[in-house]
Amino acid sequence: MDLFDVLLQAGVFTSAVVFYLMFLRKPAKTKGHYREPGWNYLLKLILARFTVKRWKTKLPSRKLSEAPLKDQKQGYDDITLRATASDGSSVLLRIRHLCGRKNFAEVVLYLRLQDGAKYKLPQHPETATAEWIHTKNGWSAGGLKIHILEEQANLRVLYNGLLTRVNDGVTQHVKLNVIWASAARVERHPEDWSVELAAETLALEPWRDSSWPQMLNKCDEGAGSWMQWGTLQGRFQSFDANGAADKSEYLRVRGTKERSWSLGGAELRRAVNITATTSDGTAVQIRGLSYYKNFTQCISGCVRYPNFMLKSITSTDLVLSDFCESADRVPDTYTINVSTSDSRTFKLILRINKDDWRTFSGVPHNQEQVYRNFAVEISGEHGTGLLELGYDILDTKSAIPDVIPMPTLKWLDKQDSGDVDYCLPFESRAAACTDYVGGKGASLALLASVQHKEGYCVPPGFCVTSKALNKQLERNAKLTDAISEIERANEDYTESIFKEKCEITVNLFITTDIVEDVKDEILVHLNDLRKRATDKMYGTQLRFAVRSSAIGEDSEALSAAGQNETVLGCVSDDDVIRAVQRCWASMFAFTSAYYRRQNGQPCMCGGGVVVQALVAPRAAGVLFTRHPLHGDPARILITANYGLGESVVSGSVEPDTIIVRRGLDNTLSMDKILLGLKSHRVTTTSDGIGSESVPETDRIKACLSEAEILRLAQIAVSQETLWGAGRDIEWAINDDNIFLLQARPITSLDRWTEEELLHELDFPIMSDDELITFANTGEVLPKPITPLTHDMVYRPLERGLATLMLANGDGYDKNVVITHHRCAISSYNSMYRRITKEIDISIRMLEMSVHGHKVADDAIHQTALNRRPPLVTDKLFAILDMIKFMIFSKWAMNDTIKRVNKMNLNSTDTDDPLELFNSIAVAEQDMKRFTGNHGTTSAASTFTQLIAMTVLLEDRTQGLDFSPEACYDIGRLFSSGDVLSADVPHALAKLACKLEDSGKIEEFQKQDPYTAMTWLKNNLQNVYDDVCKFLDQHGHRAIMEFDLATKPWVLVPEELMKVLQHIKPTREEHQHKTLHEIIASLKTPKKSNTRKVLRWILPLCHRAVRHREGTKAHVILAVHKIRLAALNLGRVLVRNWFLPHPDLVFYFRVNELRDYITTRDPALLKKAFQRQQYYTGWCRLKFSEVIKGWPQPLATEKPHVTAGEVRLQATSVCGGEVIARACVVKDLSEISHLQQGDVLITHSTDIGWSPYFPLLSGIVTELGGLISHGAVIAREYGLPCIVGATHATDLFTTGDSVRLSGVEGLVETVRVSVEELTDSK
Repeated sequence: MDLFDVLLQAGVFTSAVVFYLMFLRKPAKTKGHYREPGWNYLLKLILARFTVKRWKTKLPSRKLSEAPLKDQKQGYDDITLRATASDGSSVLLRIRHLCGRKNFAEVVLYLRLQDGAKYKLPQHPETATAEWIHTKNGWSAGGLKIHILEEQANLRVLYNGLLTRVNDGVTQHVKLNVIWASAARVERHPEDWSVELAAETLALEPWRDSSWPQMLNKCDEGAGSWMQWGTLQGRFQSFDANGAADKSEYLRVRGTKERSWSLGGAELRRAVNITATTSDGTAVQIRGLSYYKNFTQCISGCVRYPNFMLKSITSTDLVLSDFCESADRVPDTYTINVSTSDSRTFKLILRINKDDWRTFSGVPHNQEQVYRNFAVEISGEHGTGLLELGYDILDTKSAIPDVIPMPTLKWLDKQDSGDVDYCLPFESRAAACTDYVGGKGASLALLASVQHKEGYCVPPGFCVTSKALNKQLERNAKLTDAISEIERANEDYTESIFKEKCEITVNLFITTDIVEDVKDEILVHLNDLRKRATDKMYGTQLRFAVRSSAIGEDSEALSAAGQNETVLGCVSDDDVIRAVQRCWASMFAFTSAYYRRQNGQPCMCGGGVVVQALVAPRAAGVLFTRHPLHGDPARILITANYGLGESVVSGSVEPDTIIVRRGLDNTLSMDKILLGLKSHRVTTTSDGIGSESVPETDRIKACLSEAEILRLAQIAVSQETLWGAGRDIEWAINDDNIFLLQARPITSLDRWTEEELLHELDFPIMSDDELITFANTGEVLPKPITPLTHDMVYRPLERGLATLMLANGDGYDKNVVITHHRCAISSYNSMYRRITKEIDISIRMLEMSVHGHKVADDAIHQTALNRRPPLVTDKLFAILDMIKFMIFSKWAMNDTIKRVNKMNLNSTDTDDPLELFNSIAVAEQDMKRFTGNHGTTSAASTFTQLIAMTVLLEDRTQGLDFSPEACYDIGRLFSSGDVLSADVPHALAKLACKLEDSGKIEEFQKQDPYTAMTWLKNNLQNVYDDVCKFLDQHGHRAIMEFDLATKPWVLVPEELMKVLQHIKPTREEHQHKTLHEIIASLKTPKKSNTRKVLRWILPLCHRAVRHREGTKAHVILAVHKIRLAALNLGRVLVRNWFLPHPDLVFYFRVNELRDYITTRDPALLKKAFQRQQYYTGWCRLKFSEVIKGWPQPLATEKPHVTAGEVRLQATSVCGGEVIARACVVKDLSEISHLQQGDVLITHSTDIGWSPYFPLLSGIVTELGGLISHGAVIAREYGLPCIVGATHATDLFTTGDSVRLSGVEGLVETVRVSVEELTDSK
């Protein structure tokens, strides 16, 4: 055997030994459940890194979705929001779908306020609340709702229910309305799990065979997650046992939103999640997982930098075996060091609170979670965070919790109902379909389906279907023609014409006989009903109630309460047939048609008619399964009067008001009974119904016994469970029988608040030293922008500018931001993005260009340096950018001019709203190009001006101070040049001179601005021609011209007429100085060569300014073309009864407008209405020029309000406060005195008042209760309202200035020190 063979055999043997030791031999070291590195760890780590890189390339691509996964059959799927703030407040919200044979919903809700008050769900530590219900476009369980507003950007979070205050164990009604805004790109797991940490996890495991490279696939197989950093801001409110406001706090917290899912196959032993944020915007998330068999230590995480960059953690000294191994071994202080993918290191010092709270997950329980707040220091910056610890529960058998079952009462879809005839009895399955029988009929059918089981009665009946109405219209063309006339009256709306068309249609319906085949079927079902309703509970003479049931009414978003006809007391066949005609007719009466017009529903809505036996009750009324004022689920409200419930529903009598308290275990107890006047009651008579006085002995006592009250309350509890939400229920009692006559949703509980709408688009403020300014943007857009402008103008503008800046590329480090619907500049993302080590002239000149004065101090400069430390190449890239912008400036201008002039958004000759919308939506990409071009020309102009300023100032030290002399010279230097913006005032001056030369200027000034154009055409044709030419060239320009809702002169020429009527003619010609004259007049230059250089630079400046003004003018022209297209769409939507006014189109977001055109969802229209309603008040908000941290409006001096002599206390039915003009209307015939924004003071309201509610700012009625017509409509419109204000119409007079407080329940006269009255708060 030669030496080579010996060495070869030795090598083979050594390799085999090494292979065994590295891959087959188990690690020698373990610490409890955890594996520790063995002697071969480093060698394995090297191989593991190569393996992990290969593994990550093979991971399947997954679409990111914030909505729940539909096809998840096992494991779990959840969304979690966790956030804290330096003031001590913190929020943890989670909804989890437990997937399996039976699907459950788990909810975690924990709040900590600034004062240390802590709130949790009453059932905690139990988290399972209900059987899972899939929700479109969001998550909902246990009263917690998370609505997706925009994927990976914004969420709306609502909670309206009971929380237990941990500090003292008191359970209170709480409302939470907050908005989530994302502040960084998505971090995915395992896709963004760093190679280094994943390799460490793999290298710790024993490699027993050749399959070890696939081990990571088995690490919680089928699991994944993604998260984003961001902010939560919104209002927390708690209420005492009587429903009065107890605490109100505005939350502003920072943290993460996380979506995670798992098939549940892996045996997870414990989990650690650390979420920390600091005041400078640094944020760290660390997650540690430990499994029973493999992967005893899996650590991942990321760091968000203050500059919006997100980096994965590549190494950390966190060892799970040393940190919180059990819930009772949590250290007071713990230090963790982490490194990121760009080699930065961070030291975290956690100071963990001793107070914790716990929850259990799983059905039955399989995991315990422990939560603690902590204070943190990250590399010297202080902040706060949340620690979440999860522990597997072994050998513990927990009972399946008592959860809320799936709702059993659900309306049917048309496709599930099959074909139907002209009538359907309540017992028919198809009677639960709203498309056939309307909302009221479908609800009655569902109520009847469970009546025997639930212990109440539904009077027997049947529904005349929408098919019957369609047949009536088909056979009578005059009816469809009349309805078409109503539809056409919606355009160029005039109330008198609209009313007239409605009256004609109503009369036609009443006088047109029902077609024979429909009539015959009604009579067949009526005779059958007579046979079924022979029970004595319906009285000695059987009577019928005939009720309208329109499609779309009594829905989750639209109540339409009382809009259509109800006929009570019908006896004969003819009575019922005439009542059906009246019900059909009422759908086209003024109040009903106007209601649909205001809510975007079709004029030809279709609907059914309910015919049922009429109960002759001893008492009747309405109950709310949760108190309607704020939605308190612990208080059931019952209103009652003797006789039929019509007196209660109509608000014609003051009923008894009863509140029943509902415990957490659904135990019921009497809270209070407030006796009403009950002056009269509605009863059945021989020829129908009538009214009679209630004896005094009955008025002074409750019309219900305590036993009856508790029975009604018990029905309320069961009905809420059956429907899965709060209900407004009409009931009646006869002898010992309780009848349910209707059940509709409570529609006002999820209404958007003004605060939510004001902040819905706010830029997330992740650091206390964030700097934003309204300089420059406040000049171009001095008011809030409308939502459509945000999507079609602002968003393309911001994205276009981002292509010119060294942005992160993920769209979150915005240059131009939104707060309170106003555009502002993020200073650290724009002016101070490329910062120098010392404040130099370039910074000061940028500040002078934007602010007109110095801004940056040492603190701002240091913050900018910390965010983006200067690079050696910064100046080089700045020079290259400058050269690029100057070279492409002219091309950018020409490209914009060419494309904008070709832009045609009204090319399609169609009235299809969706086609018109799509033609507008595609313009967003064009706007991105145009605004990018404008950014190029603006940058070129700015750079040339900076060069000129640098040359002019000569001495850099002098330049840092900008003496008055230097500022004056800078102004002179840039005041010359041929720019388009100067054309408008010059042209106006010429028009004024021509008017003066005509000799008819005084006569022109006396004209009505609305007819002045016609006067010019008839009297001064040459001036008229010049005005038309001016409008063609400059008519699209205006103040707030970048906002789509702005009406420029070409759309409202009367505004131009007002200008011309007031402008003073001037003959002074503006003398343009030559270049040499301007430079010779400068006082700042001291060096002889300075003026020579300026003679060469200044023409470049003027050229760049012309390019900038050229692109700006054409960007504004593009905006105007979009404006015209949007107005055209608005007019088409009005024509098709989607909108009551075309201008409403500007108050939709683009995605909302698309959805609304597709679905006619009334909630979207109401949201647009609210924005329009609040817009005027938002315009009055004032802000500092520069704001640090969370933007807050300036505390402007409010009008000095002095209480007057009249003050009246009453019952509050809708919160809010307003100071406005009072309008006292004692009869509807006096409604002409009503003005926009008035507080209406009247005796009571009924359905006839509905068209006037949109004009009001508040309502006061002498009569009525919590469920009266005025109260219901006030809650639907969100108007401050009080009822039961006795003698109000006598104490107040029209024109009084009054303060109406829906919170305090009072109205009083006031004296205001300023003429203009404030809007509602």
